[in-house]
Amino acid sequence: MVNTPKNKLDLRQVYVLGPRLGFKSRKRTDGSLANAMTTINTARRAFLRGRADQVEHRVPWAVATFTEVCRRCDDCIKACKESVLVVGDGGFPTVDFSRGACTFCADCVSACEHGALDRELAQPWSLKAQVAESCLSMRGITCRACGDACTARAIRFQLQTGGRAVPVVNESICNGCGSCIATCPIQVIQLEEAA
Repeated sequence: MVNTPKNKLDLRQVYVLGPRLGFKSRKRTDGSLANAMTTINTARRAFLRGRADQVEHRVPWAVATFTEVCRRCDDCIKACKESVLVVGDGGFPTVDFSRGACTFCADCVSACEHGALDRELAQPWSLKAQVAESCLSMRGITCRACGDACTARAIRFQLQTGGRAVPVVNESICNGCGSCIATCPIQVIQLEEAA
């Protein structure tokens, strides 16, 4: 018997008790066992952690049944040359746009051997940039960092009375690469699913 404090479980106990506690064992690529929850509700997990407004974005070209098909092997994360793919909630890969932009090189798709990513999809995702009203430029402070960073030129600035320039996102041009997010000095740009 393993001596552990009553409020902590030893990994050996988790492995033995796992099925009764809602865990299942799976083998990682390095041969070690990993315990994972059988079902993962990422929205609930974010709410309980106090991050209900923070949205995790899936990897480009993710299939509709991504959470069922993905084996969380991290091959797509290792293949990402831009290093924007990270391990998210539940061990699933997600995109962290604070690290930079996705170039849609599709190296993640090539690395996925489980069919969780499909290059044959019409577009990598339907994410579009949204600029909040707390934007510096909207408050009369000169800033055009997002427009300069946007390689697709989807963010333009429209002059207003009083010398202000308001950012306008052309959703038909925006590809959701996220290049505008990391450059925003006050982090008011979000990527949201297109309507």
